[in-house]
Amino acid sequence: MVFADLADGEVAELVRGERELARSGAYTLEWKVYGHDRQQGLAAALEAAGFEPEEEEQVLMLPVAEASAALLDTSDYEVRQVTDDAELDDYAEISRQTGRRNADEERRQLARLLEEQPDAMSVHIAYAQGEPVSCGRVYFQAGSPFAELAGARTKTTHRRRGFFTAVVGSRLRQARERGCRLLVTDALPTSEPILRKRGFEVVTFTRPYIFV
Repeated sequence: MVFADLADGEVAELVRGERELARSGAYTLEWKVYGHDRQQGLAAALEAAGFEPEEEEQVLMLPVAEASAALLDTSDYEVRQVTDDAELDDYAEISRQTGRRNADEERRQLARLLEEQPDAMSVHIAYAQGEPVSCGRVYFQAGSPFAELAGARTKTTHRRRGFFTAVVGSRLRQARERGCRLLVTDALPTSEPILRKRGFEVVTFTRPYIFV
């Protein structure tokens, strides 16, 4: 769900309906509340329905044409784009090491999306001497100027060594090749300074609410 325009009294009903779909389908549901949302009481309705709030994130944007050559240059790193289901095991390995909840469920969802809509998302993984150490996804929508970066994570043993930035650069290069004009991403305090140093600007904030 990317947009809903509801009367204030309909918010709680919608939240409960989505919760029941997640419960009956046995999947984890993430609902993001944005700083520019107009729906009154959305955060309160999510918590009342059993969603757990996570840490607030900043939403950042970068015009692709303004990206620096240094960000696009990943030649000092080995970054691969996932091409088959088996390679998602490397993504799940990074996710588990960084404490990601439901890493196996996420892997299955990504495998299904890559099979059913291969043009809608791609997965990029950075390696250090053959070990998967950092990863991220990029989402595309047909006819949209936006590409969305998501799922960035780096093993604790390999942070502050440029792998995160290399995965950003790899996805940026693909977005440019596909004709996208803008990159958008949600960033925690750990990654926001890295992105801002490379030209990303904050446009709003968001907070994820999770129902498991």
